[in-house]
Amino acid sequence: MASKTIRRMISIGLLLIMVIIFSISSDVFLNFGNIANLLKDSAYLGLIAIGMAFVIIGGGVDLSAGGMACLVGILCVRMSTMGLNGFLIVLAGVILGMLCGFINALFVTRVKLTEFVATLALGFVYSGLTLIFAFRDDRGTITSVAIPKWSSLRAFAGNVGGIFYITIVWIVVAVIAYIVLTRTTFGLHTYSIGSHAKSAQMSGVNNDRIKMLGYIICGACVGLAVVLQASLLGSSPLNIGSGYEFQAIAACVVGGVVLGGGKGDPISALVGALFFKTLMNGLYKFGLATSWEYILQGGIIVVATVFDAVFNRATSKRLLARAQ
Repeated sequence: MASKTIRRMISIGLLLIMVIIFSISSDVFLNFGNIANLLKDSAYLGLIAIGMAFVIIGGGVDLSAGGMACLVGILCVRMSTMGLNGFLIVLAGVILGMLCGFINALFVTRVKLTEFVATLALGFVYSGLTLIFAFRDDRGTITSVAIPKWSSLRAFAGNVGGIFYITIVWIVVAVIAYIVLTRTTFGLHTYSIGSHAKSAQMSGVNNDRIKMLGYIICGACVGLAVVLQASLLGSSPLNIGSGYEFQAIAACVVGGVVLGGGKGDPISALVGALFFKTLMNGLYKFGLATSWEYILQGGIIVVATVFDAVFNRATSKRLLARAQ
C-alpha cells in the first residue's frame, strides 16, 4: 500500500475515533442539525485549506490569507450595499482573492522575497487596507454594517435539505482541486517543485509560473470562502479571517500535506479541516475553556509534524532497502 494512502487512512481513522468518542459522550453530537452545522463550519476553513494546499505542496507558504480574507470580506459587503447582484459579488470576491494571490506571487517570483517574508508583509498590508475600506459612523469610528436584507447575496446562505450551500461548494471544489493536482501537467509540476525545485527547473518546468498559479488558486479559494461566509453571517466582521492562515496550514498538516512540499492533496486538507472543526465542536459540548482549545490545536500540530517526519523517514528507509 502506498505511503500516501496509509497516511490518509491514519488521518481518517483518527477522525472516526474522535467522532465515536464524542457520539458516546454526547446525545446531540450525531444530531442532523449538529452535523450540518459542523460541515458548514468546516467548509470555511476547508476552502481556505484547499487553496493553501496548492501553495504548500509547491514548496511555499501563504501567511497573508487571513488579511486577504478580511479585505475581500469588507469589499464584498460594500458591494452588497451598492445593490450589486449576489452572483456578481461572489465572482468579484473570487477575482479580488486571485488579484491578492497574484500580488503575493509577484513578490515571491519577481522581487525574489522568501514566501514567509513576502506573504507575512502583504498580510499586514491587506489588513491595513481593510481598515481603510471599513465602514465608519459620523464620528469616524469603525462600525459593522450588515449585508442588506434585500441583497441577493444573502441567498447564498441557504441550504438544500439542511445541507448549506457553502458545504456543497466546499466538496465540489475539493474534488475539482484533487483532479487538477493529480491529473494535470500543472499538478505534476507542482509536486515536482515541492519535491525538488532545482531538479524540476532543470527538467524544463517553469517554476515561477507554477508558483504563481498556486498562489492565484489559493487567493481564489480564500475569496470564495469569505464571500460565502459573509453571506452566512450577514456581514463581514473585521476579524473574519483573523488567524485562519495558521488554521489552514494546521489543517493541511494534520490531513497529511507535508510542510516543505511534494506530498499531500486537497482531500488531505479537507480531512484536516474536518478534524479540527470536529474537535472544536466536540470540546464545546464539554464546555471546556477556549484556552484548552488553543492548547490542543497546538499540541496536535506538533504531534502531526513529528509523526510525518518519522513516517517519511521510515518510508524512505523501506524504499531504499527494497532498492538495494
